[in-house]
Amino acid sequence: MNLFRSEEHARRWPGFRDDRAAGLLTLAQLSAIMGTALMRERLNGRYVSSAAGYRRAFLDRLREVTDAHPFWLPPAS
Repeated sequence: MNLFRSEEHARRWPGFRDDRAAGLLTLAQLSAIMGTALMRERLNGRYVSSAAGYRRAFLDRLREVTDAHPFWLPPAS
């Protein structure tokens, strides 16, 4: 993971690819995604048994925040 100060900073990075621009998220977007129970409840003693429900909520938030862009969708399993 590379963290950049701004989108402009990321775009000037030599490894930047235009086809990956959808991967650029704002701090507010990242905060919304990372604020889900999947991330918050990791130290909960029931985390493993609750992870499936946490994952659903995480993926719903991810789709919401990223407008369901294919870059962010998990691979089909």
